[in-house]
Amino acid sequence: MCNKRKAYSSDELVYEKRYNASLLFDFSDFESYMDAFTHPPAPILSNDDPEAISLRNWGVVPPSWKKPKEAIWNGTINAKLEYFAKRYAWKEITHQRCLVPTSEYYEHHWNDAKGRSKTLYKVRHAEAALFSIAGLWSDWVSPEGEVLKTYTLVTTQANEIMRFVHNKDAQKDYHRMPLMLNPEDEREWLDPKNDYNDFAFPKYQPRLSASPMEPPVATQLRLF
Repeated sequence: MCNKRKAYSSDELVYEKRYNASLLFDFSDFESYMDAFTHPPAPILSNDDPEAISLRNWGVVPPSWKKPKEAIWNGTINAKLEYFAKRYAWKEITHQRCLVPTSEYYEHHWNDAKGRSKTLYKVRHAEAALFSIAGLWSDWVSPEGEVLKTYTLVTTQANEIMRFVHNKDAQKDYHRMPLMLNPEDEREWLDPKNDYNDFAFPKYQPRLSASPMEPPVATQLRLF
């Protein structure tokens, strides 16, 4: 599960130039370090308007959801690509694709079988300072008429690097990673005519790098 990440936030022109898109929000309205379980707003490019960058909250609430958002969105921060056609939360939005601009995300490596000792890793694209994670988006209207714009991060099987880093369930041979897109493939992801299965690892190979973080830095970022 990916639930902590960073999005570059010191200069709005970086986003506009990187994605050739216009910002539709005040750049001070989001924090660069994000914890999924606080459902923070984040810059997103959705395929219904790919020339605009708008804010959406982390954790999908499906359009047809009838209960309070709190009843679902802690469980929809990540979407397993292999479950798109199986799980209720994804079935009606598989065509609603988005790009999630990211500078780095964070995963713990377990140094022992029970995770008593852990090392925090930061994961980046090997070539792009600001990269995109594949996502799905949703617009939900609450019973009170509140319009909530949300998104989720798509995950796939882990490659060799992330099998090492994200080893919490190694005994079950279960390893996941966010679907990091190489820059040249971002627009292909946005097109729902393209089969999402083509982006699953090992068919799709992201160019990522991972490195351990020093404990004082990790503590300062409140990521423990």
